[in-house]
Amino acid sequence: MAWNTGRSDRWTTLGAPMGAMLLCAAAVLSGCSKSESPSSTSTAASDAVASPAAVANAAPAASGGDSSGGGANAGGAGKTKIGFSVSTLNNAFFVGLKLGVEEGSKTQGFVLVQTNANGDAQQQVNDAVNLLSQGVSALVLNPIDSKAIIPAVQKANQMGVPVFTLDRGSDGGKVTSFVASDNVALGATGAKWIADQLKERYGSPKGNVVDLIGLVGTTAATDREKGFSDEIAKYPDIKVVARQEGGFDQEKSLNAMTNILQKFPQIDAVFGANDDNTVGAEKAIDNAGRYKPLGDKEHILVIGADGTAQALSAIRAGKQDATISQNPIQMAAKSLSFISDYEAKKQVPENYAWPTLLIDKSNIDSDEVKKYGLWSLQVSQ
Repeated sequence: MAWNTGRSDRWTTLGAPMGAMLLCAAAVLSGCSKSESPSSTSTAASDAVASPAAVANAAPAASGGDSSGGGANAGGAGKTKIGFSVSTLNNAFFVGLKLGVEEGSKTQGFVLVQTNANGDAQQQVNDAVNLLSQGVSALVLNPIDSKAIIPAVQKANQMGVPVFTLDRGSDGGKVTSFVASDNVALGATGAKWIADQLKERYGSPKGNVVDLIGLVGTTAATDREKGFSDEIAKYPDIKVVARQEGGFDQEKSLNAMTNILQKFPQIDAVFGANDDNTVGAEKAIDNAGRYKPLGDKEHILVIGADGTAQALSAIRAGKQDATISQNPIQMAAKSLSFISDYEAKKQVPENYAWPTLLIDKSNIDSDEVKKYGLWSLQVSQ
């Protein structure tokens, strides 16, 4: 699952307790979240991932993607070399992670070697093995698939190289530190927000809800779905009329929501596991002629996650009601600081939850949101 050991009770958090940060009244982050363009695709891992033994004996594979340094060049004598594998860059959230890793590396004085797996789980394993062959002192992984990445983690374990995971975890091997949002809590926040809005509309929490699941095989999608499903089940008069995989992908979510709208004449709310899911849903609602403005009793409530630029624009335009924002830039930089702590033989948290913040039209321009950070405004694709 998403956490290395235990679950949310084992998390270390930043600042205020996680529960307080997740209050809907405050107005939360992703994974395994994502902002791909409609033409981009996200695929789960291939079934033909190499076995741990095969990876352990593999010759170094050609590195894919960018291998530029994040603040020190690869020839920096005496500097710690860090290897980083990102799942994809066809996604603003992961571009934010990359930026945070680069900024964190510069702050810590590391040499950074990067690869981009481009959504290919087998390529990511190959890239990780190649990074290890280059003598990195630590390996930072943003896994495409929590099971497919296991051979790479185990190879690093065999070599005595500590592994740090970002936004998405590994289902096997030893991970020194996993930094992410508490995605179970994130999903629960989305469900609670929907229940509160439907209570305000109808006098009690009731209505028809659509659940657009994230990319199956990622810990972020699994945990957000668990949090959402467990919380929404507390409201017996709220019916989840459809659960479909949106895949953290706008086009896939557009197609899924188009079919759902044709089947169900009454839909009150949509939970998107990330903001790409919600953007796809919003386009489907528009295309079907079923968009109604905020305040209209037929308005379909839409809440997503990550805090992408598209989501913020949609909130301002009244197309999306809320997003549970993360901050991948600061999250990634925090992970790099843990590498420094580890090298200094300081204790580092096995699971570290970066706080999230619910953003809607009422607080989008508030000091609270500005302080939290609109990360997507710092990212260009």
